[in-house]
Amino acid sequence: MATIRQIEIFLQLAENLHFARTAEKLGITQAALSKEIRSLEQSINCRLLDRSDKWNIQLSAAGRAYFNQVKNLPQQLDLAQKSALRASRGETGTLAIAVSNMVYDHLPLGEILRKMHKKYPGIKLSIRDFQGSPMIYNEIISGNADIGFLAISNHHQPPEHVAHLPLTELELSLAIPAQHPLAHKQTLQLSDFINCNFIMPPSQHAPWLRNYFEKIFLEQCGTPLRVEQEALGLRATRQLVSAGLGIGFVIKPSSLDKQENIVYRQLPFDFKRIICAVWDEKNQSQILKNFRKLISEVPSKIV
Repeated sequence: MATIRQIEIFLQLAENLHFARTAEKLGITQAALSKEIRSLEQSINCRLLDRSDKWNIQLSAAGRAYFNQVKNLPQQLDLAQKSALRASRGETGTLAIAVSNMVYDHLPLGEILRKMHKKYPGIKLSIRDFQGSPMIYNEIISGNADIGFLAISNHHQPPEHVAHLPLTELELSLAIPAQHPLAHKQTLQLSDFINCNFIMPPSQHAPWLRNYFEKIFLEQCGTPLRVEQEALGLRATRQLVSAGLGIGFVIKPSSLDKQENIVYRQLPFDFKRIICAVWDEKNQSQILKNFRKLISEVPSKIV
């Protein structure tokens, strides 16, 4: 098998067609040059040079064919080295991102992605939307996504080997129909909600959220949480509350985003929603490391 060094020497000789000048240019003796060329010819089992006239060396037909195939090798090797270095620095490749739908309203994800593209233009960003945290975790654990953005509670225990970076804390409120008997009360106790109908996300999409609310309600009120309606997403929950179909847990809206027929009250227990970036601790991708460093610079805030 020919070595890269032998090919480089052959290319220099093919360019100069003169042993002395080539040896001088390469900084080796003519004897060493001849030895490398003979070794190359032996490795490919054909003569590359026509030596019939020692004063006028020419490439043989095999030499010309070989030259045409390997003449771009130095440039290709240089490109390969640069490509490998860029990949090792996380400057090329694909970053797969899984995003829970609710995150878009509460995190400047577009700005984060813009900064990523500006700093690492060679990275392809692949983004997919999902409903609920379980689907995001599945994407991370299965390796289908490098990083995910989701909302969890301050009581949530993440899956093993999944790292979390808290980014934004959300203020959660009770959304109560304006005609509900509790709507006129400014301060509420959990016991006030016995026999009230609640609107919750389906268990398969928010199992930890459902389990926590059901657990705390049963512990403090001695009765199960009554879930009459299910809604996936904050907007859907508000619509059902506005229709008078139950009480929901929602992110407190801004004054411009408040909906008619709904009043908002503070939760009577400790519960926070936190938007996090999540990734597999075993994922050693340099692209992921670069992206994590970038998102860690996003200032924490209360929405």
